[in-house]
Amino acid sequence: MAGSFKRLGQDRLRVRLAHDEVAFLRGLPDQLRSVLAEGDDEPVNQRLFPPAYLDVEDVERDEEYRRLMRDDLVKEKLANLDLVTTTLARGSTSVRRWTVELSDDEATAWLGVLNDIRLALGVRLDITEDFDGYVDDTDPRAPALRLLSYLGWLEEQLLDAMET
Repeated sequence: MAGSFKRLGQDRLRVRLAHDEVAFLRGLPDQLRSVLAEGDDEPVNQRLFPPAYLDVEDVERDEEYRRLMRDDLVKEKLANLDLVTTTLARGSTSVRRWTVELSDDEATAWLGVLNDIRLALGVRLDITEDFDGYVDDTDPRAPALRLLSYLGWLEEQLLDAMET
């Protein structure tokens, strides 16, 4: 895992990834787009769009919130996916690395997309507790759990760079 994010001045970040990392990341936005198109009954979408009101007495208020906000929230996630896809295509390659510079808005989109993909993967893996990153090689879910760990590490690297 050679990925890294580095702050460049006040409003730019540089992303450097190994070629295999960026090749893998390029396929993730389309997968999430497909899930977003599946509707409210999809368990991943239930995780990505949790209830605004948790109290049983507020069911009608939550339904009203979803009716008013759901389309806007989906549009925002799709816009973030488009921005990440654009920046993945914009990067340049060298012999050893792929590199791209991100604006703060693009970095924020990356952060949201990485988080959404991690949440989606967590739902698919039926992870309901905090995942500590330990992967048992005998677990049939080991490759997906490693991906979850990698995405968490990448998200943490990005967040650290954004905070500097």
